[in-house]
Amino acid sequence: MNRTSSIQLQQHTTLFPDANRTANHTINKPHQVQRTRLTTRPAFTSFPNGMLPKALARARLAAMQVVLCVVICSQTARAALDEVVLFEDGFNSLPPGMFSAGVIGAHAEYHYLRALAPKGNWVVACFRSESSQRAWHVLGEPGKRFMYQSYTASPAERRYTHPILCGGNELWRDYTLEAVFVPESQEGQSGILFRYHNNRCYYFFGVEGTNAVIKRVKHERAFHEADEHLLARKNFTWQPGEKLRVRVSVNSSRITATLNHTLVLEAEDTTFAQGKIGLLADVPTRFYSVQVSASQTEMERLEQLKAAHQRELAALRAANPKMVLWKKIRTDGFGVGRNLRFGDLDGNGQTDVLIGQVRHHGPKDRNSELSCLTAITFDGKVLWQLGEPDPWHDNLTSDVAFQIHDLDGDGTNEVVYCMNFELVVAEGATGKTKFKIPTPETPKNNKPPYNRFSRILGDSIYFCDLSGIGRPSDIILKDRYRYVWAFNSKLELLWHAECNTGHYPFACDTDGDGKDELLVGYTLFNHSGNKLWSLDHTLRDHADGVAIVKLSTAPGAPWRIFCAASDEGAFFADIHGNVLKHHRVGHVQNPSIADYRPDLPGLEIITINFWGNQGIVHVFNADGQIVADFEPCNHGSMMLPVNWTGEPPEYFVLSPSVVEGGLFDTHGRCVVEFPNDGHPELCYAVLDITGDCRDEIVVWDQWEIWVYTQSDNPKRGRLYKPVRSPLHNYSNYQVTVSRLGWSE
Repeated sequence: MNRTSSIQLQQHTTLFPDANRTANHTINKPHQVQRTRLTTRPAFTSFPNGMLPKALARARLAAMQVVLCVVICSQTARAALDEVVLFEDGFNSLPPGMFSAGVIGAHAEYHYLRALAPKGNWVVACFRSESSQRAWHVLGEPGKRFMYQSYTASPAERRYTHPILCGGNELWRDYTLEAVFVPESQEGQSGILFRYHNNRCYYFFGVEGTNAVIKRVKHERAFHEADEHLLARKNFTWQPGEKLRVRVSVNSSRITATLNHTLVLEAEDTTFAQGKIGLLADVPTRFYSVQVSASQTEMERLEQLKAAHQRELAALRAANPKMVLWKKIRTDGFGVGRNLRFGDLDGNGQTDVLIGQVRHHGPKDRNSELSCLTAITFDGKVLWQLGEPDPWHDNLTSDVAFQIHDLDGDGTNEVVYCMNFELVVAEGATGKTKFKIPTPETPKNNKPPYNRFSRILGDSIYFCDLSGIGRPSDIILKDRYRYVWAFNSKLELLWHAECNTGHYPFACDTDGDGKDELLVGYTLFNHSGNKLWSLDHTLRDHADGVAIVKLSTAPGAPWRIFCAASDEGAFFADIHGNVLKHHRVGHVQNPSIADYRPDLPGLEIITINFWGNQGIVHVFNADGQIVADFEPCNHGSMMLPVNWTGEPPEYFVLSPSVVEGGLFDTHGRCVVEFPNDGHPELCYAVLDITGDCRDEIVVWDQWEIWVYTQSDNPKRGRLYKPVRSPLHNYSNYQVTVSRLGWSE
C-alpha cells in the first residue's frame, strides 16, 4: 500500500467499515479481485466569464465531492484488498485468568521459569513492582475475551518503565497496526507500540492525558528519565471507559496514525527501521483486538528473509557439535536452586559438587544463610553432609557464604562457609571443622532489616591476595549491601570497611606491588583497606557485577573497570575511578567478558537487563562501545561464556530451556540447542569437567543434576583454553572473565 492510499483508508474507514476486515480475513493470502476503474468525469455546461448560477455551482460541488469520495473509497478498498494479515489476535485462544507470571521477583535473574515464557502471541516484556508482576489478565466470556492490564503505575515508574506486552516479528518493516482498547483512566499513557526494538526502544502511539501522541523512546537521558522524543501531538477529547480505535502505518521513515477514524497524526523518523509490536498501559486498560497487515510485497520480503535466516541458522548449528548427556544425578531432599559450588573435594583430581540449601529469616531475602551442605561426586556418591536437609529450603534470590578453595596452599581443598553465625574452615574431603570464629558483630549503625541479628549471617565470600604471598589466601566476607571484612587464612581480621558494597567484589594487582587491590561496589580499596577512590556519592542504586580487566590484548594495555550498575546502566572507568563511558541502557547485570567476537580487537563484554526491562542483551567492545543489542527473552540469565568448540569465538548460555534457551552468539543467534530430553531447566553452570579444555554444561533443579558435553568429546590437538575466573570465587553475581589461552 502506498502512503496516499494508506492515509485515505484511515480517513474514510467509516464509509466502508468492514472493507479492511473482509480483505484480511484470510491470513497471509492475498485476495484476487476484479476492479472497475472510474474513467469518465461529469460533464458541465460552460457559462460566460466562468460564472455559474449558485444552485448549479452547489450541485456541481456536491457531484465533485461524490466523485472524489468514490475515487478515494475505491482506492482505499483496492489498497486494502492488496494487503495481507501478518498477525491477528482477539485473545480468545488464551485461557482465562492471569496472563502474567505472578510474583516471581528476583528468582528470574538467574533461574529459568517457564511462567515467564511467551504464551500465545504475547510475552510480558517487563515488570518492576510486585503488583506489576500480576498486571496482565485474560478476562471476559468465551468468544469475548480481552487482555486486561490491571495495574496503576506510579508517576515515578512511568518516567522510565511501563507495563508492556510484546509480540510479532522483529523483521517486520513496513506495516499497519490496528487495535481497539479501553483505558479506564486518563493518567499516564495507554496505546500501542510499533517497530519495537526492545522494551526500552520503540515508537508509541496512543493517548496521554487528553492528547493523542506519537513518541520515540530510546533508553534514558538521565537516571530514571526515559529519553522520549515527541514526534506528533494533538488534543483529543475522550472519556475513561470509552472505546478507542487506533491505526498506525509505517512506510520507510513515514508514520501515519489515526484515532477513532477522525484524528490524524503524521511524523517522520528514521531511528527504528523495523521491529515487533506491543501493548502499553500505565493504568488499567482493556485491549480487545490487535491486527497487523502489510502489502503482498512486504510479506514476500519477510518470507525471503525468514528463509535466509533459517538457512544461516541451520548452517551454524550443523558446524557445532551437538549436546550429549554425560551424567545424571538425583538430589531429592537436599537439592537447591542456583546455589552449587564446584571443585575437587576428596583429592582424587576430579571435580565434585557442593550443594547449599538456604534458610530465610526474612523479610524476603534480606537475611539468609546456609542451612545444609551436601558434598557429592558427579557419580552421585554423597561424600558428607552438614546440617539437616529440607526440601523446603531449596530456593534463593541472593548469595549465601560458602566456597571450595585450597586456603592454606597444601594442595587439598577446604570448604569455607558461614552457618549459625560462625565463619568455618572445614576439610573438603570430610566436612570436618578445622577451625572457626564467630561472624563479625552487626555494626550498630546498620539499618533495618539488616540489623535483625547481633552478628552478621554472611552474604558472600571472595578470596584474594592482600598479603602478597603469591596466592589468594585472604578472605573477603561481606554483608548484604553495606559492610565488608578482610581476614587472613587463619581467620584473623585484617581490616573492615563501609561502602555501597553491591553484590560481589573483584580483586586484581593493578599497581604491580604483588598485593591485590579490591573493587567492592563503586569503591576501590588497597590491600590495607584504605579507600583509593569511591563513586558512592556519584552513582545511585548498587553494583550488580564489577570487574578489573585489560580488555585490550595489546602490550601495555591499561586496566579498565567495568560495572553493571543496576538502574544506573553500565559504565567503564579507568583505574583511578574516572568514568570513561556511561551507558544508560536500563537495569544492567550479570556481565561476562570473553573473546566473543574474534573479528574485533581485544575482549568483549555481554550483559543482560532485569528489573523494569528484562531480557535486553548488550555487547560492548574493548573500547566500551555498544556493538550489538537484542532481546532474545524477557527474563534474566547468568550469561556465562562457554568454550564449546575448542576455538574462538566463545558462546554464552541464555538458559537451559528447550524452546527459549541454548548457546547463543553475540549476533543473537541460537547456535546450539538443548535436546528435548526432559532435562531440568531451572539453573545452569559452565566448566570443564572431562578435561579436554572445552566446557561442559551443568543443568539442574531441586531434584536432579544433568551434565552435557560435546558429541565429539574428547577432542585432540591444540585447543582454545581460556583462562577463566577461578571456581573458588563463585557467585550468582560474579563477573566471569575468560582471557585468551591455548592448550599447547
